[in-house]
Amino acid sequence: MKLAVPTSDGKNISKHVALSKFFYIYEDSKQVDKIENPLVENLKESSAPLHTHEGRGLGAGRIIPSLIAQKGVEVFLAREIGDGMRANMQRMGIKCIETQEKNIEQALSVI
Repeated sequence: MKLAVPTSDGKNISKHVALSKFFYIYEDSKQVDKIENPLVENLKESSAPLHTHEGRGLGAGRIIPSLIAQKGVEVFLAREIGDGMRANMQRMGIKCIETQEKNIEQALSVI
């Protein structure tokens, strides 16, 4: 089973999925891949406020599920998952798990 986790430092699960620098992909509790979050680079290049298009944000709920689905991810583990992102993940066959655990290794040990 492949599992993706949003992180900025490789050790902790990011509080905000859209602002995490990376998505680490694990298989059997071992990191097998790492994806850079394209939204972070888009933010650096943009001078527009986050909510510019009819109250919509960065588009994370559309972009991230597709990004990790391309890597064969089956489970997404995060501290908070918005409704739109959750719905899009589920549409792509990705199970969502929310955790209060901050440390990636500890969170993986209980899954």
